[in-house]
Amino acid sequence: MALIAVIAGAASCWEREPLPLYPQLGPSGGYAPDDFDFEAACSGGWEYGTNDADARKHTSFPERVPEGCYTQVHYDPVSKKITSVSAPSEGCGFPHAGAKERLLARAAVYEAVARAPSLRRGDRVPMELACELPADVRRAAAQANALTLRSYAESIHEGGDIYPYAVAGTFGFGEPAHNGSELRAWRPGAPCVGLSAEQREILNINLIRAGRIADAYASHVAPLVSVSGGAVHADLVEAFMLGHLAHCEGKVPQDRILYDPCADHTHTNFRNTGAILKEMDARFAYLVTDDFLQSKYMQEWTTFDAIGGSIDQRALRDWGYLLGAWRQASSGIDAGFWFTPYRFWAEPREGRGSFACVGDVPYDP
Repeated sequence: MALIAVIAGAASCWEREPLPLYPQLGPSGGYAPDDFDFEAACSGGWEYGTNDADARKHTSFPERVPEGCYTQVHYDPVSKKITSVSAPSEGCGFPHAGAKERLLARAAVYEAVARAPSLRRGDRVPMELACELPADVRRAAAQANALTLRSYAESIHEGGDIYPYAVAGTFGFGEPAHNGSELRAWRPGAPCVGLSAEQREILNINLIRAGRIADAYASHVAPLVSVSGGAVHADLVEAFMLGHLAHCEGKVPQDRILYDPCADHTHTNFRNTGAILKEMDARFAYLVTDDFLQSKYMQEWTTFDAIGGSIDQRALRDWGYLLGAWRQASSGIDAGFWFTPYRFWAEPREGRGSFACVGDVPYDP
């Protein structure tokens, strides 16, 4: 199956759903179906909770309505660098009122995880730190996330900068060759490691992905960046490697980077990034990748759908729930996406619009 998926993806059979002429009043437009079973959805009942097939896909058209807070990011198609960022719609943008207090409270959660000598089964922890991890990896990620949220929260002031998105994120690409990387032992907060041309070549397309979140940060797309990826194919923690590149080469300050060292696949990258966003009380992130297979995998329809391997299909199989909604938001390249963990984002926040299946979870190694 894996080989078939690679071959299918390499064929570049993918499609971005065209923008409909009018706003959609169903799941494709961010509204819940009338028959949707909210109580069962997060416990494996999503796929059976409604007869509306659109509710089982991430496909979404936030361009059509202001509730989507959809903001385009424009790139030069030759240099692949950001040239401009559209202004967010009125009432959108980050930080919002109350963000400072929420971020400080969230920083305290990470600080508690970092201080704990070990986790006990049943302890509630951030989703992106809840997998089985070496103690030093969990502690380093928790300390870094606490530092970032506290530092940014303390910088928020009335009349300060407002950003289109809360976070600009990217996902790691792992391979066995990373066992030869000098970044295997690097942890957030440590000095930068000088990488030779040979060492940089080992990191492959991660150089592009890290460079693009650094570009997004420098271009005022978001005040924070997030990096996601565990030690899946090698001993190298992909999130730490991306964080090193974003800081040491892309000049993103260390206290503006959030880490997810647990994700083991693109759909877990989405899930954990969504959990970080939700617990920050933020609604929208800008996710950017390279121009190759992953950018095609993240579109509305890919060859992976035909063989049961799309992000949506895997999420429903693995966890029983959908991962929110996303839509290409980049022009000039096809690799930047508006993303929200709230599948029914067009509903009022005090109602169905606050519904998501991600967040802190009991530790269960």
